[in-house]
Amino acid sequence: MPRPSVKFGISFPNFSLEASSQISRDVERAKLDSVWVNDDLVGVFQKETFDPFLCMAEMSRATRKVSIGSAVLATYRKHPVNTALSLISLDHLSGGRIVAGVGSCCPSPEWGFPATKDVAERFLEFASLLKKLLRGGEVKFKAKYFSVNTSGLPVKPRQRPHPPIWAAANLDRTIRAIAEVADGWLPICVPPKIYSSEAETLNATAERAGRKPREIVKGCMAFIVVSKRRGEAVKKAIPLLAQTALWFGSARTRKMGFTGISSVSDVPPEVVRELNIVGSIEDAAQRIGEYIDAGVEHLVFQPLPVREIRETIPRIVEAIKQAA
Repeated sequence: MPRPSVKFGISFPNFSLEASSQISRDVERAKLDSVWVNDDLVGVFQKETFDPFLCMAEMSRATRKVSIGSAVLATYRKHPVNTALSLISLDHLSGGRIVAGVGSCCPSPEWGFPATKDVAERFLEFASLLKKLLRGGEVKFKAKYFSVNTSGLPVKPRQRPHPPIWAAANLDRTIRAIAEVADGWLPICVPPKIYSSEAETLNATAERAGRKPREIVKGCMAFIVVSKRRGEAVKKAIPLLAQTALWFGSARTRKMGFTGISSVSDVPPEVVRELNIVGSIEDAAQRIGEYIDAGVEHLVFQPLPVREIRETIPRIVEAIKQAA
């Protein structure tokens, strides 16, 4: 039975303006569908970080066809008005190819952005206002965190009614909340079996909100370490990706049946492999097939290690071909 049409993309850290151009060109030459950049302030996988909007500008100038996305903009340290104007400007620069990925990710206490209980609530309000601003025209918005009363931004986006907003919701309560506003869903580190059940939660909530589930693109982002030999990939992946088991508290690992994980040293290798794509090209192909069967419509890979992103792209393309 033929599999449904699925799109594929590559994401990478905002570690270099030059690399943003190079990787984007590689992605377009590989005939993939999208290229995405992180909004990392502290350098999770690398030492340097650059402004994600400038990275997206370089990505736009270096390509002609692929979608250009943010994976994802950290809303806890941004304002919707500035963010909307930057995204609209990029939408013009790219010729209408921007995807606005947003999330409540990665608080940074050392920079004055501590983790607080209202991070998710503020994120949802941010996304609602951002959507209104991106549409253009008059905006009257007054809520707990943001208040805007304007005749509209001075420029409208190329895409109509607006560049799509994808939400990086990774917890059940956030998944239910973004179903009312998001145009796409982009969780990360979700095993395929768990993905399908979380997608059902999203669809059911969208229907209750009066939306058709197909209006929300079912995306997924996965870290990928792929080598010619499985052992080599696992050896690289464990120190890089053990932290992924702790990113959402214990919510994901509990769903996977693992308990008692409170530090990186507690993370079993099998958890790293379940949360990410790790192994040979054949292993990656099997995993991609599982994601497709789970209902993923746009699968975004983030290759690691960072220094090997460009050489990993052909392996990913081969895995996609084997999974088809």
